[in-house]
Amino acid sequence: MKRLHIDLAPFGWRRALYRPHPAARLLTVMALLMCVMAGHRAYRLFLHLDSLQFEAARLASRADRSAHAAHGASNMPIDAKQAAAVNAAVARLNLPWGRILDAVEAATPAPIALLSIAPEPARALLKIEAECASSKDMIDYLTQLEQQPLFERVTLVRHERMRDGMDSVIRFQVEAQWRRVES
Repeated sequence: MKRLHIDLAPFGWRRALYRPHPAARLLTVMALLMCVMAGHRAYRLFLHLDSLQFEAARLASRADRSAHAAHGASNMPIDAKQAAAVNAAVARLNLPWGRILDAVEAATPAPIALLSIAPEPARALLKIEAECASSKDMIDYLTQLEQQPLFERVTLVRHERMRDGMDSVIRFQVEAQWRRVES
C-alpha cells in the first residue's frame, strides 16, 4: 500500500515553517553558516581596525613629541667647537670633487702612480703623493698639473729616491692650489 500524505492545515507561513522541503532546510543551514562566518569576519576586521587606530594614535603622539623635542633642541645655542666641526664637514662635502679628480686624471700620465690625494678645503689646497721611475717623469707631471685650468699654483713639496727591490723609484709630494669658483 502506498503511503498517503494528508495535510489539512491551511496554506500560510505556519505551514511553511512546520513542513519545509529538505532542500529548503539545507539552504537555511547554509545561510545560517554563512551569516556566522560573515559575522566572524566582520569581528576580525573591526579588531584590525581598532589596532590600526591605536597604532595611528601612537604614531601621531610620537610625531608630536619629536616635533616638540626638535623645536626645543633648536633653541639651544651651539658651542664654537661643534660649529667649527660642522663647518669643516660642510666645507669638505662642498668640494668640487668632480672637477678636481678630472683635472688630476687628465694630468696624470701612465708612468706616474698616485698614492694619495688629500684636500685641505680651508686653503683650497690638494696634496698629492705619487711615485715614478725618473725625475723627468716627475717634472713632466708637475708641468702637466700646472697646465690644468683648475689649478692656480702647483708646488713640489718634497721628493726622495727609494729602493723598490732592484729598481729605484722617486716618491714625491705635490701641493696644488685650485681656483675657488663661487656659485
